[in-house]
Amino acid sequence: MIRCFVCVLTSLLLISVGCSSFCNYLEAKITVKVFDEFSKPMDNVNVTIGFQEPKLREQGIKDVAESGITGTGGTFTASRKTGTHIAYGAEKLGYYKSYGEYQFTTSKNGRWQPWNPQFTLVLRKIGNPVPMYACQLRTITLPALNKSIGFDLMEYDWISPYGKGKRADFIFRADGKYYNEYDYDNTLTLTFANKFDGIQLVTEDRKFGSQFKLPRTAPEIGYQGKLIRSESRMPGQPCKSDSKEDNNYIFRIRSEEKDGNLLRAMYGKILGDINFGVDKMTHKTSITFIPYLNPDYTRNLEFAIDKNLFKNLKSFERAGLN
Repeated sequence: MIRCFVCVLTSLLLISVGCSSFCNYLEAKITVKVFDEFSKPMDNVNVTIGFQEPKLREQGIKDVAESGITGTGGTFTASRKTGTHIAYGAEKLGYYKSYGEYQFTTSKNGRWQPWNPQFTLVLRKIGNPVPMYACQLRTITLPALNKSIGFDLMEYDWISPYGKGKRADFIFRADGKYYNEYDYDNTLTLTFANKFDGIQLVTEDRKFGSQFKLPRTAPEIGYQGKLIRSESRMPGQPCKSDSKEDNNYIFRIRSEEKDGNLLRAMYGKILGDINFGVDKMTHKTSITFIPYLNPDYTRNLEFAIDKNLFKNLKSFERAGLN
């Protein structure tokens, strides 16, 4: 598990900081403490801490891992000489894996400081993962501007006459002006087809921590019928956008009502923000987002990654857990 974390870390390291990470090769001591979702320390958890060592016969660094089991206090400690970065992870049968990383910036007497910092990881129990329609890196392009057009999340296509979609789960509209890549002011509006459909913001940093993030269950209330994203730029000025890395969403679609009350609906989530932009050549608006839709009419948002309802996805289109 930790090898994957360290490989990613190493790639970022070589791009961003070059030699400095492995030229500084000092002793470090790390403690990882593991809790469950109820803040109770967990014993018998497999913990791995990834360190960096310089290669002996060639330039570069190699990954070295120290692994062990947490005790009754939920902690595991390891020490080793390393470069500035370390990565750490925890796993236990029946739980989602959790991970993190850290970069040292100061040292004293041949040791990285702080000496023996404690890092916390939370393991979330695997509950009831369900099949979902989930994908990533599948950009959609609005067929027309200044016009509301429905998008079918199950067919992953625009509704007729623009595509093979049958239900307007999301209704997108792009408005604004685009003179060139240095001068534009555009908005993307998302609305819905049914009275109880809607979306709500969930702020969550998904960079580290549990593989499975966001709530397990969609809320019953709090859905808004409209979401507006904006992006603009003036000549000589940087781009302005209200997109944020920590923005995520939970949505409700295909809602049915009886006697003015919600009868049932489908629920889903979007990991990350809904981003859009105008192509400088075609002037068409493209939209990117990572949707997960549970079609079983429950509020369960826990995705069974091996039961994706989209078929024949390319490897880079397969959505993960977080």
